[in-house]
Amino acid sequence: MEHVRRRLFNSTLFSGSISELLHPPAGQIPFLDGLRSIAIMLVICGHLSVHFAAASSPNRFSRLPFVANGWMGVDLFFVLSGFFIGGQLWKELRDSESVNVGRFILRRGFRIWPLYFFTFLCVLIFSLMTGHLDPAKQYGWSDVVFITNFYNRGIVLGSWSLCTEEQFYIVAPIALYFFARHMRSIRLFRPWLWALFLCVPLVRTAVWVHTTGHFFAHDPALFFPLSFSSLTHCDGLILGLIISNFWVTREKPRPAFATPFIWIAAAIAIMIGLHQVQKEIFDFTVLALVFGSLVWLGIQSRPRIFNSRLFYWISRLSFGMYLNHEYMCSWVVREVLTRLPFSANYPALANICGVVLITVLSAAIALVTFCLVEYPFLQMRKVVLEHKANGPAVAAEPMLPPVL
Repeated sequence: MEHVRRRLFNSTLFSGSISELLHPPAGQIPFLDGLRSIAIMLVICGHLSVHFAAASSPNRFSRLPFVANGWMGVDLFFVLSGFFIGGQLWKELRDSESVNVGRFILRRGFRIWPLYFFTFLCVLIFSLMTGHLDPAKQYGWSDVVFITNFYNRGIVLGSWSLCTEEQFYIVAPIALYFFARHMRSIRLFRPWLWALFLCVPLVRTAVWVHTTGHFFAHDPALFFPLSFSSLTHCDGLILGLIISNFWVTREKPRPAFATPFIWIAAAIAIMIGLHQVQKEIFDFTVLALVFGSLVWLGIQSRPRIFNSRLFYWISRLSFGMYLNHEYMCSWVVREVLTRLPFSANYPALANICGVVLITVLSAAIALVTFCLVEYPFLQMRKVVLEHKANGPAVAAEPMLPPVL
C-alpha cells in the first residue's frame, strides 16, 4: 500500500498532469490528433448553433453544412475509437493468441468511468438542488448502466454516444476472445468484419421500411432515433476495427496501387451517390468510409498539417469537452450572445463568437477535470495493472482520449 501511495503522489496532480499535456507520448500521430480536434469542434458548432438559432434565427454560419450537420463529429469519434481500441485488441491477440477481457475492460474503465460518473454526480446533485430533474429520467439510472442509447436518454447530455462506445468496449473483446479459438490469424477476421459492416445499413433498411412503409420515404423524426441505437449506428466503430487490423499486420488494403487520397476520393464519390439514394439509411455508412479513409491517410502518409501542439491539447481534452460543453450552450446564448450589440444585425458573427467562447470555456473546465479527476485515475491504473499477476502483458495504450 505504501508503494501505491508513493507512486500516486510522488508528483503533484497539477505538475504531473500538465507535464503529460505538454509532452505527447512517443508514437503519437499528430494527424489523428487533428481529426479528433475537428470532431469535437463539429459537435460544439452543431450544438451551440442549434441553441442560438432557436433563440434568434438561423444564420449563414448555422446553415453551413459542417455546422448544420455537426452531429457528424460523433461518427468521426466512432472511427477513431474503433481504430485505437482495435489496435490494442489486435496486438494482444497477435502476440498472445487470446484477449484478456477483464484486463481490457479494467483499462477502459479507469480511463472513462471516473470523469463520466463525476459528471453524472454533478448533474444529479445540481438537478436535485434546483428542482430541474425530470421525473421521467428516474434519477438517471440508465446513465449508470450505460443504456441511454436504448432507453430513457438519461440525465448526462450526449451520453447515448458514450453508451454506444461502452457497449463496444464490452462486446468487441468478448467476441474476439471466443472467435480467436477458431482463427489461425487475425487476418482471417477481416471478411467477417466487412460482412458485419455491410449488415448495419441492412438493419437500418429493415427498421426504416418497417416504420415508414417505403424505402425511399424520408422522415427526419426517425433519423435521430436510428442514430441513438448501437445496433443501427456502429458503422464507424466496425470500420475502425478493420483499419486497425490492417495497421497491426502492416498490410495495405488491396488494390495495392490505391493511395490514401484515392480512397478518400472514392469514399466521397460513394457518399454523394448514396446520400442521393437514401440519406437516412446510408449516411452513417458513407461517413464511416470517408472518415476511415482520412484515418488511413493519417497513419500511412503522416501529413504535417496538424503538427501544431494545439491539436494534441484539444485532442487530449476532448473527452472532458464533450461531456461539459452542452451544459453551457443555453447559458451562453441567453446571457452573452443575445445581449451582444451586433447580435440582431450580424447573427452569424455572434454565432461564431459563441463557438469561440464555448470552446475556450469548455477546454478550461476540461483542463481542471483532467488534472483533478482523469489524471489521478490514470496514475492509479498504472499501479493496479502493474500489480495484476494474471493475464499476459498488453501493448501500451495510445494516450488519446476516448469518446465519442
